[in-house]
Amino acid sequence: MPVPESPVDQTATSRVFYREPRQNLPVIVRGDGYALSDSNGHRVMDLASGISSTASIGQGRSTVAAAMASQAMQLAFIHNSWVTNPRQEELAARYAALAPAHVNHVMFTSGGSEANELSLRITRQYHLARDHPNKWKIISLSPSYHGATIGALAMTGRWDVRGDYAPYTFGAARVVPPVRFRGPFRDLEPKEAAARAAGMLEDVIEAEGPDSVAAFVVEPISPSWGMEVVDASYWTQVRDICDRYDVLLIADEVVSGAGRCGYFLAMEHFGVSADLSNLGKGLTGGYAPLAATLINDRVAFTIQSAGRGVSAVHTYSGNPIGCAVGLEVLDIIEKEDLLRRSRERGEFAMKTLAETIGSHPNVGAIRGLGLLIGIEYVASKETREPLDERFDISRRLWDAMWAKGFLLRTLHHGSALVGDATNFVPALTIEEEDLHAAALALRDSLDEVFGS
Repeated sequence: MPVPESPVDQTATSRVFYREPRQNLPVIVRGDGYALSDSNGHRVMDLASGISSTASIGQGRSTVAAAMASQAMQLAFIHNSWVTNPRQEELAARYAALAPAHVNHVMFTSGGSEANELSLRITRQYHLARDHPNKWKIISLSPSYHGATIGALAMTGRWDVRGDYAPYTFGAARVVPPVRFRGPFRDLEPKEAAARAAGMLEDVIEAEGPDSVAAFVVEPISPSWGMEVVDASYWTQVRDICDRYDVLLIADEVVSGAGRCGYFLAMEHFGVSADLSNLGKGLTGGYAPLAATLINDRVAFTIQSAGRGVSAVHTYSGNPIGCAVGLEVLDIIEKEDLLRRSRERGEFAMKTLAETIGSHPNVGAIRGLGLLIGIEYVASKETREPLDERFDISRRLWDAMWAKGFLLRTLHHGSALVGDATNFVPALTIEEEDLHAAALALRDSLDEVFGS
């Protein structure tokens, strides 16, 4: 793969108001599989799937483009407040067939933030349908990330993301996940950490008042934890606690779902089914905006039986083009057996990364499920002390990897539980030789950044 002459293109005259006050962003003009080309013709291998596992099947798929074009010629838009469309109906049936047996209803939105907010509205309607209007409080994990809209930000358990907008958000309660790298559960046995963390959830429900708690929202595996995989017994206990206290369990699978972790839903790894499961990103492989909320029968029938509904839908909910893309991407996932491939490539990637960078003095942990992998960096392996924010590993590692022909995102977390961590989330279609090349490039980049 050609090495770029410069990590950026000149866009100083851009009229785009960028997410952060910086200029000279690369201008990406083409995607081919999981390779990207910038406006200077330089190519980089995308190890982030665009962002957070979105471009999961690779770019430039002619069958996806054909599905989009065909649907646009037939029916481009119709709002689903009073009518439906065949693509929405077909895709909902396909997702329900992939979900647990008692999950047979789906609502569509345009993205993960919308899906997480929709789950709040569904939760509210469920408790109103049962004449429990005081059950409105939400509990979430800290750290966690649930999206950029106000309701999703309110659920997000990361102050570095939520803090500036706190005046606009409701106050969700927080509990700590049973991560064991540092924090209150450091080095406990997995089941002991799980039991203590589940006990904290029960304590918070009791403290808030069981009659007021509506839902517990979780990520099965989270970039905000550095992708640590917690013991399955935690999710079993959480499911039991939610049932006993009449609290809905909402799984935010926007990043972890759609095959990223080797199953359609990451919760399948743990043998637990949520009441509401929110998916996005990989559902359309980045080709069109689409997200989905999977609703179990108990919740759906309760709302319907009371004559209630969830009428506040977004403009592009169930959009026929988005759903047509979702159907084609699902066909690709099934025909190319990408769920199995994600598991196998994930095992290969974890083994290769461990062999290549595992002994590096600043690599604290490599962890994940399927092709959702996190690499956390430390100042010291012995103490697990996180890096000083001023070291700015996110930018430095980005630049080093870009110079070698790779796009790789590293995030700084202002959390006592997790420090700087790389999100290693390539396309599910990635080949083993490219995973090996990426690991070698990361090893060399770490040597450059840390001066080894």
